[in-house]
Amino acid sequence: MTMMRKLTYSRWLLLGILPLASLAHAQVSAQGPDAMSDSTTSPHYAVQITPYAWITGLSGESSPFKRAPSLDIEKSFSDVLHDLRAAAFLNAWVRRDRYVFNSDLLYVNTRESEVIGGLPLVGAAEGTVDTRLFMATLQGGYRIYDTEQASLDALAGFSFWDIRTRAHLSTAGRTRHHQESFNWVDPMIGLRAFYRFTPEFSTQAQIHLGGFGVGSRLSYQATLTLNYDLSENFSIAAGYKMLDVDYRRSGHVFDTRMSGPVLGLSWRY
Repeated sequence: MTMMRKLTYSRWLLLGILPLASLAHAQVSAQGPDAMSDSTTSPHYAVQITPYAWITGLSGESSPFKRAPSLDIEKSFSDVLHDLRAAAFLNAWVRRDRYVFNSDLLYVNTRESEVIGGLPLVGAAEGTVDTRLFMATLQGGYRIYDTEQASLDALAGFSFWDIRTRAHLSTAGRTRHHQESFNWVDPMIGLRAFYRFTPEFSTQAQIHLGGFGVGSRLSYQATLTLNYDLSENFSIAAGYKMLDVDYRRSGHVFDTRMSGPVLGLSWRY
């Protein structure tokens, strides 16, 4: 049932990107074969770097330690913000002629603490859990459609996940530590669609599917933004991002979903 649920989400996300792909195809059909040429529609190369903020919650289940029971997770953005120590999100996109490269980096460091009093013999105990999550998606691809108003890129690559958890337990003046880490690599395929409404306003959608039992059972990412050009080199983007992964191997479980609004500032040349 979990796999079917995730596949259903993926189909809906894919349906969300198809209208943009159709618009791109319509533009190409309307302008004829010459519209496919980069030399007449866009520069030979382009670079865009976008740091962004992600107002995300967290839900699912996780077991960062081997042989430990899985714990249900249900955190709002305020809960995540309360435990947050550091976070960084960055997207980079490069195109040369019709060849494209896309990367997305995510780093989150959280700390959860709890004090339990009245324990027999030891009195109070304080437990602290530090968790670091790093994810990097790297993809190369080819621009299938390209006009001045719309484009569509087909992508393939991989996502690397690394999760490190360190637990501290302090009782009766003594502190014990336990640390574990695990990582995996997911193959990924994806689409990136762009459509310009006016000289200043545009929209962009990305969807990536991966895992397929190689690393995780299934993972997907989806982002939809509305963009406004501030100048020739800078623009702002606001939208929504979803990231879902189901990993269960070697006693570790990381079956979580992160979703929420995003706000970014892009620099390009």
